[in-house]
Amino acid sequence: MKRKTIAGILILTVVSLFAVPPSGALAYSPVFITAPSAVLIDGSTQQFLFSKTPHLRRAPASTTKILTAMVAMDKLSLTRIVTIPRYVQSIPPSKIYLRGGERYRVRDLVRAILTSSANDAAEALAYAAAGSRSNFALAMNRKVSSLGCRHSHFVNPSGLPNANQYSTAYDMALIMKAAQRYPFLVETMKIKTMAIYSLAGRKIYLRNHNKMLWRDSRQVLGKTGWTRSARHCFVGLINAYGRQVFVAMLGSQRLWKDLKVLVDYQFGAALSPIYQNRKIWSREATRKIQLALKRAGFNPGPVDGAFGPSTLRAVKGFQAAHGLKADGVVGPYTWNRLKVFVS
Repeated sequence: MKRKTIAGILILTVVSLFAVPPSGALAYSPVFITAPSAVLIDGSTQQFLFSKTPHLRRAPASTTKILTAMVAMDKLSLTRIVTIPRYVQSIPPSKIYLRGGERYRVRDLVRAILTSSANDAAEALAYAAAGSRSNFALAMNRKVSSLGCRHSHFVNPSGLPNANQYSTAYDMALIMKAAQRYPFLVETMKIKTMAIYSLAGRKIYLRNHNKMLWRDSRQVLGKTGWTRSARHCFVGLINAYGRQVFVAMLGSQRLWKDLKVLVDYQFGAALSPIYQNRKIWSREATRKIQLALKRAGFNPGPVDGAFGPSTLRAVKGFQAAHGLKADGVVGPYTWNRLKVFVS
């Protein structure tokens, strides 16, 4: 019995030593979210920062409208006037209750789909750009294919439920990455509230469905989505502390809590000292700090003037060893202790 136990322990040890996590995945993550599929992708390196079944096919709901906006803007100028076809009045909500025969600029319809998630505006743009929903869907699928999205298929511009409309968290992140080439699209995602007008003067108020614009000091831009089958979805871009991260999450049971977990995972309190130091110290001054840390026996990583996680760890170690508050911020007390190692 004892031999079997020892053998079992040895087998587990060998397996643990040689087990390799799949490419792009995390070996271990403390993150818990209800969404069955999600990704965080670094905007500079394009590497996975977090992934949870990133290639699982799911309904993208209204996050589809990011793609809709791009395809419409490929085919229509923002100043073009669109006459609303009467059939869009029967499109299910969410919508802004456009009226058949009304005329709007393309730019205002794009604003309506990205802020208020207007299904009727999405259909009107598709009709203006391609003449029919099916023709527009062909253009959508050509677009995603060109972006390298291998597990996506679209049949409508609104994201309303359809068994043949699906994507993945990874593909939606690629779509959001491509959206950076459309400055108007990104600027529209920053809008909290606004009004648009028909050419006859009818006023329609828009309010962004992205609650992170109100709830978080960090810039979390994006597009929400929800249907009963898709559950809550979010695709977007996080800008914080000089970094850019693409986020996609499909099927969440608690959208805003899950999204905050993902934002905090990359931009939580642990990174705040990095941002503070970057605001305080120039690159040349940071090189001196790194050199002083190295001479004091604390490895800051490359002495390159870039205050990153390795330098932060070295500062905290130095502070703890010298009886200072180990918060990672090089303030006057920490600098007074460090500067003796510079000369």
